[in-house]
Amino acid sequence: MIGLGVIAGLFLVANSGWIGVSIPPWLTGLFGERPHEVWLPALIAGWLASAILLGALVLWSMFYVWRRRQYESLIGRLERELAKLRNLPFTEPAPLEDLPETPNTQAARVMNAIDDEGLPGAGPSAYGASGS
Repeated sequence: MIGLGVIAGLFLVANSGWIGVSIPPWLTGLFGERPHEVWLPALIAGWLASAILLGALVLWSMFYVWRRRQYESLIGRLERELAKLRNLPFTEPAPLEDLPETPNTQAARVMNAIDDEGLPGAGPSAYGASGS
């Protein structure tokens, strides 16, 4: 890159003259009829800068499209995984061996006490069960 810059600099120094640029007929109202003198290195540098900026814009847009496709693919995979997890109880229900074989009497007493302490009149007798 440094060598290319040196070559471009030498080319611009060797061609450091002024050239006349004629104005197209459709721009004479804005710039006038007379030709304008433009320094050749500035003209070449302007065209070179325009080409580099255009190339950078094309590369950026290609990178942007690539990243956007990656993000959309990631979102699609996450949505499919979420749909799979939402349907998990239907496709793979928990096996019955996860439940205890015999009920725990201590846990039943605790749950009954919680029910009795809850809302007034919400104990077992409120549901028609006979109790003490």
